[in-house]
Amino acid sequence: MATIRTKLVYILSEPELKALFFNLCAQEPLPVVNLVQTLLDNDDYFEGRVFLTRIITRFSKKFSCYPDCLILEGVERTGKDPVAGGGFADVWKGTWGGQPVALKALRIYVKSIKEKALKEFAHEATIWRQLWHPNILPFFGVFKGDENFDRLCLVSPWMDSGNVMNYLITFPDANRLELLADVAKGLEYLHNFVSPIVHGDLKGANIFVTSSKPIRACLADFGLTYFRDSSNSASTSLSTGTLRWQAPELFERSADGQTQHPSEKSDIYSFGCVCLELMTGCHPFKEIRSDFGVMKAIMNKETPGRPEEDLFLNGLDHFMWEIMTQCWNSQTDRRPTAEALITSLSQRMGPGQPVTRETGFSPHPRRATLSQYGFQDDYNEWVLRFSRKIVSQ
Repeated sequence: MATIRTKLVYILSEPELKALFFNLCAQEPLPVVNLVQTLLDNDDYFEGRVFLTRIITRFSKKFSCYPDCLILEGVERTGKDPVAGGGFADVWKGTWGGQPVALKALRIYVKSIKEKALKEFAHEATIWRQLWHPNILPFFGVFKGDENFDRLCLVSPWMDSGNVMNYLITFPDANRLELLADVAKGLEYLHNFVSPIVHGDLKGANIFVTSSKPIRACLADFGLTYFRDSSNSASTSLSTGTLRWQAPELFERSADGQTQHPSEKSDIYSFGCVCLELMTGCHPFKEIRSDFGVMKAIMNKETPGRPEEDLFLNGLDHFMWEIMTQCWNSQTDRRPTAEALITSLSQRMGPGQPVTRETGFSPHPRRATLSQYGFQDDYNEWVLRFSRKIVSQ
């Protein structure tokens, strides 16, 4: 496996070889996606992991496919109606392996958008599969549907507490600073991934809370997430997140009419909006009713106003407001990093409530193997011959 990985990393690091490799794989991309996922799962730490991580997400979106190891059997839908919906998907409750799960079911009625929806679905599934962290909502896999429920679904744990905003309605005295520290830790993990990841749509509705102790906030909804490469360009075509949480630079256009891609810094701006959302229970810019007015305010570098009511018991004091205003700085290089936010929140919470951190890469517990795909014993040799053929051309 190590030899195959070394050969493949070499091919992907050479532009001409990579282009040839893409052309050769275009007709049957799924075996390559399966192989790359297996290589990623075979060893947690190796030189060139960044190449394989990027290539599998690019293949998944370009060719609308995902690793076979993600496919789940025995998933059952419960209930006759979805519990939520939006965009291309509805969310249903179901069961898998005796545990309750959430089914994010693709909803396609118009043929013209089917191709785009499938690309987004495969992209989200493949990126989400690479992630494993206490503050990232776990991903179980993909359910392809059956005679009782003919829908393509992303499967994750069912969160009884709902998203963080629902949780705070039920538990208004919950420690908001601890929840925000969890969000910052989730961002730190994404931003320091082997290939840095930008969430792209951070808001209260995309943050879920565990129902068992220790209570944790987990980032979810990776439909707009992407890997940022070293040149700060996107690995995929991008959409933008929800308006009221968006950073001002995302509305700016260059001379050729292009808008900026979301970045770690725009995630930090959104984090500031999440802080305000959790403290007040309201959307950012609640004083502005129309989305057009909000867009105009953001483009004019205006920031949300400080609430007039006393929210000290929720954690909002001068120190916390300063953290939030730093996140909203119109000069992106002056915004704090996720690591700095964790440090600041730890200071705000005091010595009695230290912010513990998960560091390093955490491997996914469900791993792909060559044998699960029914490969022959000489498959490794076949791959080696294939790679030598590419290099020799």
